[in-house]
Amino acid sequence: MTGQVLIRLPEELGARFKSSIPARQRNKFVADLIEQAIMDYENELSRIAEAVTAEETENVALHSEMQDWHGALNDGMDDNV
Repeated sequence: MTGQVLIRLPEELGARFKSSIPARQRNKFVADLIEQAIMDYENELSRIAEAVTAEETENVALHSEMQDWHGALNDGMDDNV
């Protein structure tokens, strides 16, 4: 299944895109670029999360502070009030 997305490009970039990528290959070209960019972004987020987790594990003061935050976030208050 596919969906349609409207994107706007600067005029010069759009012209270069149209002149460089054959018409019947443009959708795949853009989809491949977006897929790679999303994977890179997700990998970077994962790397950051792992670094934060490692830092929290190794740093006793930070671990204690994070526990305090977890307690505050889970204090039993109903968000729907």
